[in-house]
Amino acid sequence: MSTSYEPKNILVTGARAPVTLHLCRLLQSQGLQVYAADSCPYAVTKVSNAVKKFLQVPSPKFETALFVQTMTKIIEDYHIDLIIPTCEETFYIAKYKEYFESYCSVLVDDIDTLNVLHNKAEFIRFTNEFGWDAPVTIETDGSFSYQEKIEQLHIKEFVLKPVYSRFSDSVRFVTKSELLSQEKPLGVGWLIQEKLDGTQYCSYTIAKNGKLLAHSVYQTEFTAGLGATIAFQHTECDPIFSFVSILVEKLKYSGQIAFDFIVTKDGKVYPIECNPRTTSGLHLFSSDIVSVFVGTNTEDVLFPNKETKMALTLALLLYGGSFLWDGKVRKRWFQVITSHRDITYLHRDKKPFFYQFYSVCKLWRESRKRNISLLQQTTYDISWDGE
Repeated sequence: MSTSYEPKNILVTGARAPVTLHLCRLLQSQGLQVYAADSCPYAVTKVSNAVKKFLQVPSPKFETALFVQTMTKIIEDYHIDLIIPTCEETFYIAKYKEYFESYCSVLVDDIDTLNVLHNKAEFIRFTNEFGWDAPVTIETDGSFSYQEKIEQLHIKEFVLKPVYSRFSDSVRFVTKSELLSQEKPLGVGWLIQEKLDGTQYCSYTIAKNGKLLAHSVYQTEFTAGLGATIAFQHTECDPIFSFVSILVEKLKYSGQIAFDFIVTKDGKVYPIECNPRTTSGLHLFSSDIVSVFVGTNTEDVLFPNKETKMALTLALLLYGGSFLWDGKVRKRWFQVITSHRDITYLHRDKKPFFYQFYSVCKLWRESRKRNISLLQQTTYDISWDGE
């Protein structure tokens, strides 16, 4: 299938993620040449027929210089016109953005901007600076100074999490009395955040020079562990749209960006954290979003079809045990399993669906060796913690 799309050769990194598989399929469906790269040798996108070639690269976290060198060779050898990073290798590519842009276009903002958003403490400070309410948040400094601040608050429950984390993999829920009675202070780099009652929503956006070009919002119903949402349906939320519009305009942001929110019963929206990279909100878009990625649509804001329902079926099954105890939740879980289209399975591209079982098994074995969770293993060699 031929189109008039430029650029022609696109390198998509983070091939381990189902959302990257979805993106590669969308790009390839519009006649673009898609190359996928990852430091994970069993990335699910590796076997997709949407990809012209899979290229294994060194770990951006542990072998950064070699990663940059290998990426440069790939750009030159395969005449890459555009790099689209998707997972946390995004931050390493952003760090060397100017260097990579001497070879090709890169769909990412600069590392300083990304770090303000990715660092949970900096993000809350920035949110407050432009006048949007956020949960009460205290950053620890290794001393007991937080106890004095907490004692003055009329808040009974808090969320405890590291400044740098993902998938809520280190989140703990604690009470005010527990924090005040601690005999040993929390270390540096933790956030003590007000626990809000409400419903969690997530957004995913693509922006160019501060202008929204694509935007989706979905409610969190089912998650892998405490964090990652695994079933998706677009919903409209004007306050979320307003918040994202204001923030990306203020930053003159270019690239992909996603947020987590708590919406209280009275409809008030509180931003919780930001992921300045690809997230699962992309699953709700069809091939018309390709025009946004390659830069031919720079005017209109694209929204997903409200009827689109997508899910990571394998994740719903793997974490299903936690959803089955409550009869109402169990019924809804069954509805989602039977009504949402599986993200990985595609009739014309079946291999990734079957390969994902092997990939998850390998990830699980690696996680056992390192004594970390399966979710932590998925970003072990690409995570960015302010390096």
